[in-house]
Amino acid sequence: MGVFVPLAAGAQVEAVFELDGTIVSNRFWFVYDNPPYTITEMITLVNGFYAWHTGNVLPLLSSDILLDHVIGSSWMGGPGFGAFTTAAPVAGGTASPSHSANVAVVVPFLWPLGVREKRNKNYVPGIPESGVDLNTPTIVFTDALFEAYASLVDAARLFAPAFNWRWVVTSAFDNGVARATQYWETCQGVPRPLHYKLGQRRTRIP
Repeated sequence: MGVFVPLAAGAQVEAVFELDGTIVSNRFWFVYDNPPYTITEMITLVNGFYAWHTGNVLPLLSSDILLDHVIGSSWMGGPGFGAFTTAAPVAGGTASPSHSANVAVVVPFLWPLGVREKRNKNYVPGIPESGVDLNTPTIVFTDALFEAYASLVDAARLFAPAFNWRWVVTSAFDNGVARATQYWETCQGVPRPLHYKLGQRRTRIP
């Protein structure tokens, strides 16, 4: 069990997928501008994120992968609370077989200029075979993935109530020592598509 490091006025959101019997997930961090927030705002965060993901990222992924649900967890400190989507699982929108569950495209998240902390990132699963040429993601696929992730910067500001939630990047450790609270900055989006590489997922949900 890892060390819990709270995120002031913050929440974690996880997109949970099923691919060929394997459960995989990606997580994102958000901060609320006018704390405290309640379960009501957590529900709108989860619903807003679900709409963003199903409208922007999922259509790029293989139809073999299912977005099973999205779960949000309060990270302000314990005891926390959470919310999750109850819609039926939704399949990816690209009619091409998927690479295996441990093959992903690595999408790093950008800190503001001048901040030198370890990058948060996603290992995007369900990569269609049509999106890879030999061992390299195609420019068509990475261009689309760039646009999809970059759109979250503005989309998060419109999650209800508008202009309260913001997508952030965080650091829970300083020189290997857990911080009292996570350091965060507003996410500046994602690098240009040529920086995206194929990677191997290192962790999975049992």
